[in-house]
Amino acid sequence: MAIWANIQQTVTLLVILSILVVAHEWGHFIVARLCGIRVDDFSIGFGKRLFRIGKRGDTEYNVRMLPLGGFVKIAGMEPDEAPITHAKDRVLRQSASDPDAGEIPLLAENLGESTPYSGPDGFYSKPLWQRSLVILAGPVMSFVLGYVIFCLMGVTTGIPTGNTLNKVAMTAPGGEGQRIGLRIGDVITSINGQPVTSGEQMVELIHESANKPLTLTVKRGTETFTKTATPKPALDDSKKPVLSVNTVTPGALAALGLQPGDKIAQVNGTDIASADQAQTLLRQNPGKPIDIAVLRHLEETHLKGILPVVTPNAPTLQAQQIGLLNILPVKEIKRVSLKESFLYGNKTVGDTFLGLAYLIHHREVQKAAGGIIFMYQATGLAVKSGLPDVVSMMASLSISLAIFNLLPIPVLDGGHLLTFFIEWVQRGKRLTDQQQQAFLMTGLAIIGILFVLIMSNDIIRTVTHQLPQ
Repeated sequence: MAIWANIQQTVTLLVILSILVVAHEWGHFIVARLCGIRVDDFSIGFGKRLFRIGKRGDTEYNVRMLPLGGFVKIAGMEPDEAPITHAKDRVLRQSASDPDAGEIPLLAENLGESTPYSGPDGFYSKPLWQRSLVILAGPVMSFVLGYVIFCLMGVTTGIPTGNTLNKVAMTAPGGEGQRIGLRIGDVITSINGQPVTSGEQMVELIHESANKPLTLTVKRGTETFTKTATPKPALDDSKKPVLSVNTVTPGALAALGLQPGDKIAQVNGTDIASADQAQTLLRQNPGKPIDIAVLRHLEETHLKGILPVVTPNAPTLQAQQIGLLNILPVKEIKRVSLKESFLYGNKTVGDTFLGLAYLIHHREVQKAAGGIIFMYQATGLAVKSGLPDVVSMMASLSISLAIFNLLPIPVLDGGHLLTFFIEWVQRGKRLTDQQQQAFLMTGLAIIGILFVLIMSNDIIRTVTHQLPQ
């Protein structure tokens, strides 16, 4: 079973990467053709050619040995590129008696020509705006693919309804759920003998049990067993326990807008670490201005007003620390109308950019970045969770590919656009061969450093068991 799971995981990741890269390259390809630029080769995969799919116009379509995406070869794009058409002619002249001679145009890659192609259908024979569109088309196509996938999930694979199931979708690294051995797909059927029928009920019982032992009845396939776990208190960014409001007495705090589920962070600027502390501070301020900082749906809100005078010992709220097993419940999935599906896609893409902005603002991009090991692990989680998660992951990766390729790093699409910007500033004067070579080497160095950093991240997370299970 483990071998089959690894094979399934590997094949799924390869298929996803191939679809994403081929779509990206197709963006370059189609705009190049629309601009009258010759494209000599459109290949699926890299390395040695396995077979030729066919030929249309000047473009050959090939399948290559390494199934890790694909590429397009645009005539005249590289400064030291040899004209492939000349190589084809050479092959035909030298092998006139060979009926397959016309089938091996990619020999041009190894013939050592040094004269750049400068025909009217070459890349650098076109105006700057057309070249920019060709380069920009790849990231745009990656973004469009991700956006369309998200927008069509509602009418195909289904989307989350907002409800959850009493089934484990993920166990966070280092959490109590991972410690006791919970896995993706485990169904928690009861907690302390109380039957559990929904994710909401499961989460509520766990949240109410900070630092209290729980006996979980777990169903895994055909096997049923019990696990004992003690939910750990949820902590905020400053490592203080998060206090959640349970009920609010009518009047008083309710009039200020305090709601069940609010997380109390401060009272009049004092950090809150326990329910007793919150109660004490509130009872000290009858008839006085009060400022309660709460987290509501992950956003900080300040509730301000004047507390009415009440009996000194009267309770004003009931609150408790939140207990966590650091597991996520499976989301209930259902199909919806096309309109709802597109609304979901718009919201998801918007949330993706908000999440990226948050990572940049809090300088946590490096912590969140992942390489091939992380993607392999994430693919395994998605495969176990089902098709909607696999499709959602593919859409997210496609948008990430678009954003990454727009970085102004030489060898990436953003690097090409940067050189075009320099050319525009210099009023059509391109970088010299020496400058282009230095630019390229700088880009390769940056990519190499990023690769080392990201792979180091992956290895550290793997060794310290910090990857989600």
